[in-house]
Amino acid sequence: MLNLNINFIKLLFTGTFCLTALTGCSVQNLLLQNAGNLLSKETTSGDDDIDLLRHASAYHLKLSESLLVEIPDHTQLAESVVRGYTQYAFVYFMDEADQIESDSVQKASQLRSRAAKMLLRAKSIGFKNLKLKYPQLDSYLQGKLDKNSLNFSVNDAGVVYWSMTSWAGAISLSKDSPDVVADLPSVVRLAELAWHVNPQFENGALASMMGTLELARPGGKPETAEKYYDLAIQWRGTQIAPLISKAENWAVATQNKAVFVQLLSTAIDSSHAQNDLTNTVMRKRAQWLLDSIDNFF
Repeated sequence: MLNLNINFIKLLFTGTFCLTALTGCSVQNLLLQNAGNLLSKETTSGDDDIDLLRHASAYHLKLSESLLVEIPDHTQLAESVVRGYTQYAFVYFMDEADQIESDSVQKASQLRSRAAKMLLRAKSIGFKNLKLKYPQLDSYLQGKLDKNSLNFSVNDAGVVYWSMTSWAGAISLSKDSPDVVADLPSVVRLAELAWHVNPQFENGALASMMGTLELARPGGKPETAEKYYDLAIQWRGTQIAPLISKAENWAVATQNKAVFVQLLSTAIDSSHAQNDLTNTVMRKRAQWLLDSIDNFF
């Protein structure tokens, strides 16, 4: 994170020397686009100090969001911002709320409220970018257009996925808000579009989401959801998140305690093959789920 910000500052500083050679507008746009490219680069951190990364990521997110206002059509930057806010909401609000709820219901509720607001913010940012290219998006999601009327570019798969994920997360936290919950069919339509573009997106992350949405939607079939989860596990590479997703969603929904334990144990054992931040966070969640097993069965 530190190197990224230094590069960003160096870019802006160097750009001041170009002003005498090029027109102001073209230089400004070039600098902004290049800065967007730098800030949107995804890096895998081996640092497992989650508190340190919390402060670093908050700064990075605010900087990126401010830049995105100036270049709203920058797809990679939009994806980075939406992904960042969605992951921040999960790691620092939703996951923490689950783990402290037994000690403080009030604090857990406050954290979930903050998470819901952040997730809706992420969804709004993502949709603003998508609508620049797909102005008919709202009409499609409302069921006013047929399934062949809208096709996403593979380059937009990330913005679509993270917008959908943040939206679904906000719905899961807003069960007492009928207006928000009523959006679930639209989320399913968006997920189906993403699946058509890139089903293996993010090492099975999209497949896991398809399974979760199948369980959540009215009339959803556990056997269909399981197929999605199994594809996610097949495509997961070194990431353990799909194993945990199947455990806490499908195994709990079908009350299959043995599979719950087996999946989480496998996730914990496998997490050390790639000891990045994502696996560190998910390993801690897997252990918490195992320790809290009596709450689910």
